[in-house]
Amino acid sequence: MKRFAFMLLFCALLFSCKEDMSKPLVLNEICGKEFPNNEWIEIYNPTNEVVELKGYYLIKIDENGIDYIIYKFNGGQLAPKQVMVVSSLQKELRRGISRKKELGVELVAPDDKTVDDFYRDEEVGEHAHPVDGSYARIPNGTGHWAVVKHASRGELNPNDAEIVDEGLSELGEEP
Repeated sequence: MKRFAFMLLFCALLFSCKEDMSKPLVLNEICGKEFPNNEWIEIYNPTNEVVELKGYYLIKIDENGIDYIIYKFNGGQLAPKQVMVVSSLQKELRRGISRKKELGVELVAPDDKTVDDFYRDEEVGEHAHPVDGSYARIPNGTGHWAVVKHASRGELNPNDAEIVDEGLSELGEEP
């Protein structure tokens, strides 16, 4: 009887550990500018399934802690291992994104639960990305955030992207 109970417990633990814990969508790259209409946020689908976008939305938290819904997905899909860009250039973002001020961005699911977030000061310190650069996850969707010299808007982030401040650790903190 003890063997049966042990095997039952073992199987329950084994199957619960096999559950796919990956997020359906993640923030992958964020670019803020000092002038309007050129800010953007890249979303990545790290799963092996197509993700329906309807109901997801993006929230910006500014340097004063005020949050704004800056974009709502009204439909569409994102294929597995692919990225999509939401930008102010296409008049999609309702508010700009600064590259120099404190910034937070949250990706929220249709059930109003945050599925991913980026808080600049926590992720990379108070480092502004260069004009042609961005804040990017290396590797895509799962890695730590870094300040990169060259943005890869709409494309997967290269694993060998040039990091702006070599003093940043892989955790995005100052040494």
